[in-house]
Amino acid sequence: MLNKKNLLGKKWAEVSKKDRQALKELITNWSVKPAGTLGWKKAEVMLGGVDTKELDGQTMMSRNHPGLFFIGECVDVTGHLGGHNFQWAWASGFACAHSI
Repeated sequence: MLNKKNLLGKKWAEVSKKDRQALKELITNWSVKPAGTLGWKKAEVMLGGVDTKELDGQTMMSRNHPGLFFIGECVDVTGHLGGHNFQWAWASGFACAHSI
């Protein structure tokens, strides 16, 4: 996209309104399709991490270091196998992204 629009190396002020809108659409609608999986036998659960008491539960921002956010498996939240950890990763990421 950047190559096609000849935007590589340009400053934001040099990018036209039309191209900024195209970039916004590209970023907003970007999707990722996983290429595969190693299966449930390779799935793991992590234990430990940043104490949830140190975070604002609505934003995932550190109470001690404003502007620093923690999400997913680096936070001390452990779920059972079967998608709970994935759900936590996605939900905490969603909460953080909307607060930023």
